[in-house]
Amino acid sequence: MKKSCFFLIVFIAFSFNTNAQVLGGFGRKLEDKINRKIEEKVDRHVDKTINKADQKSDEKIEEAKKGGKSTSDDTSSKKSKKSEKTAKGAKDFVSGTKILATEDFKQDATGDFPVNWLTNTSGEVVELSGSKDKWLMLNSRGSFTIKNFNKTLPKNFTFEFNLATSDKYSYYSTPLNFVFASSSDYKKDYKNWHQFGHGKEGVLVNLHPQDAGGQKGLTRFFVYSKGEEYSKNEKSIAQFTSSNDNVRVQVWRQGPRMRVYIDGNKIWDLPDAFQDGVNYNNIVFYSYEYHEHDGLDDRIYLSDIVLAEAGADTRHKLIETGAFTTNEILFDTNKATIKPSSEKVLAELGEALNSAPDFKVMIIGHTDGDGKESDNQKLSEKRAESVKNYLMSKFGIDSSRMQTSGKGESQPLGDNSKEEGKAQNRRVEFKKI
Repeated sequence: MKKSCFFLIVFIAFSFNTNAQVLGGFGRKLEDKINRKIEEKVDRHVDKTINKADQKSDEKIEEAKKGGKSTSDDTSSKKSKKSEKTAKGAKDFVSGTKILATEDFKQDATGDFPVNWLTNTSGEVVELSGSKDKWLMLNSRGSFTIKNFNKTLPKNFTFEFNLATSDKYSYYSTPLNFVFASSSDYKKDYKNWHQFGHGKEGVLVNLHPQDAGGQKGLTRFFVYSKGEEYSKNEKSIAQFTSSNDNVRVQVWRQGPRMRVYIDGNKIWDLPDAFQDGVNYNNIVFYSYEYHEHDGLDDRIYLSDIVLAEAGADTRHKLIETGAFTTNEILFDTNKATIKPSSEKVLAELGEALNSAPDFKVMIIGHTDGDGKESDNQKLSEKRAESVKNYLMSKFGIDSSRMQTSGKGESQPLGDNSKEEGKAQNRRVEFKKI
């Protein structure tokens, strides 16, 4: 009996333990399955999110390829179409007409340092493949100035030069710097401008074909006044880059204002760069260190340098101030026929009006005092009408934007008894309406 009870107890205990193991295994299996289900659900949610992101990314890529037009019907149906905002700057650079100095290195032998230059390092006149011009290759760690360019710079001038760099110009090579400086002795003072120092008065611009990102170029400006840094800034630019490293640099001074262009595209417009009372009379170039790669040092090259006195800023005077008067529109004597020599100023006016399509103008003709007053009145009206027709035919200015009138000899500016006075009185006036 005792033995039977013992076996019964053992059996019950064994059965309980076995059931516990079975139940424990079932619990673990259930827990594992639940976890797998959760993981699968999370994975499906993540995949769905990623797929949506991929789809949107693909749509944006296709949109970019097709110039901004979306390929997603769902997107286009849900979102209202908005016109894209674009900014278009005026290509308003106009070269000065009175040439003051030029440098094309034609008088210099290839391999020599140019005779019209000064430097505290060295340089060499070279020929670049694909170019008919001669170029000055600037050596490192030095400054350069051109003897016949060192003169009092006009209040209105343009300064232009071709700029090129060696292929794959390194970010670690220093930029080209050029300065409009004030000097008491240019033969000594040009050396004050270098990588680690500057003169007392000057406006400096530098250009590098590669910024930190490597896709664009970089430009900076510095204004120095009384030995101190007065103003500065920097920005990346698309006009001068490693893939576009042969460009035309253009500077236009109008009083205190300086505009800098590359191939006609404005990169700086500084209203107070040139300081009052300062005699800017020295132009300096410099660089400092060139990085070596592929066994060669980087290099900067200059050519076709031109300094010229500039005329009036027609666009600024007309569009920004609302009034412009000129004696440069000339007519045949006692006629309303415009002379060919008037084309330049008329081109400036046409470009100015095209740059401001909402601008409307009154064109007013004036004559000198020769002849009958009644004849001069009719002549002034006809001349104003001729200018209007010229701007319509040559530049497509709509006639509704222009009105004409004539004042004859009634509003003289000069003495009609003198030739100089008569020349002043023969003019065309433009006023905003």
